[in-house]
Amino acid sequence: MKAGIEKATAVLVGKALWECTRAADLASFALGERREVPCSRGGTRTVGEFALHVQCAWRITREDQVLVGSHDLYYPADYGDEGREIPPDFDWDRDPNRRDKLLRLLFEDGKRLFVVEAVEVGTAGSLHIALGDGFCLDVFPDDSLNDERWRLFRPGFVEPHFVVTAHGLET
Repeated sequence: MKAGIEKATAVLVGKALWECTRAADLASFALGERREVPCSRGGTRTVGEFALHVQCAWRITREDQVLVGSHDLYYPADYGDEGREIPPDFDWDRDPNRRDKLLRLLFEDGKRLFVVEAVEVGTAGSLHIALGDGFCLDVFPDDSLNDERWRLFRPGFVEPHFVVTAHGLET
């Protein structure tokens, strides 16, 4: 499995990571050149040359500090400030949440990018993506379920996706 992942992710070295959006709790990282692709409802949307869809735990760090992580999604945007509590009616998918806020600040609303310097493949489909200047994106499956962990593909192209699951690789 490790050799297959190394081969598939080698294309990311030298590419810019410039955005992270989400669909529910799935994180979608945009890498490479910005491209316009048709939308199903008409018009176009901007996507990366590559998309990394992550459905397991992940984090972006700089040296020894976690700047944003997948679990930040489940906290209000201002959580962590002195004296804040999670309101009982907080809905992470509807209300402003900490993850979306921290990603927007990190990527400076799409103006800041991070160039992939190296991709290291670990156990169980984990990734350590070095982004330079001490920044890293870590993807690490953190449960024993048989679900999809992450996938890498080229948006707008009709071709197989590279998918990492608990059972191994799918293309």
